[in-house]
Amino acid sequence: MANETNKLPTIDIQGKKYVQVKDRILELHRQNDSFSMTTEILSDDDKKVVMQTRLKIDNRMFTGIASENKDQASPYENCETSSVGRCIGFYGIGIIESIESSDGMTKYHNNKEGGQKEYQSKPATEKQIYKIGKMCDEVGANHDEYITDDMTMTDASDTIEKLQNIAQDLESESQAPPPSGNNDEKLPF
Repeated sequence: MANETNKLPTIDIQGKKYVQVKDRILELHRQNDSFSMTTEILSDDDKKVVMQTRLKIDNRMFTGIASENKDQASPYENCETSSVGRCIGFYGIGIIESIESSDGMTKYHNNKEGGQKEYQSKPATEKQIYKIGKMCDEVGANHDEYITDDMTMTDASDTIEKLQNIAQDLESESQAPPPSGNNDEKLPF
């Protein structure tokens, strides 16, 4: 499994390579026909949410725990993603330099270098806008629907994630086998 994990795509964060959670999940599905994964909120108050993910494969159990401050963008979604990524990391997928995924490290460095609130209010970077435009072209989306004049870095990150999900859905649809079953309708050709 380690050699296969080393072949996963990585992103560089401050000189270290990390595997994104989405790639860990895809690899988990590729390696296993049958597993069970659940997420659970362990605590939720005015300031923070804490979640745990449990992964059961055969008779083995793996867990991952993550927390997210409520003043962050999409705290529940980000917490769950981090928890899932850590859990799959403990299973052994996506470990290059640490259990942490790129998602968690990006969040950590954003908080460390000035806080998420500053990140939320900073205008989107040219690189983010370019990436969104390129992704819109790839999925056939209208740039004006996804790029706004007042877009922040956080908005841009969320938009990139949405477009990545759309691209994955389109790819899955194109690879799906044709529907099976008896179709008595005659085709017009």
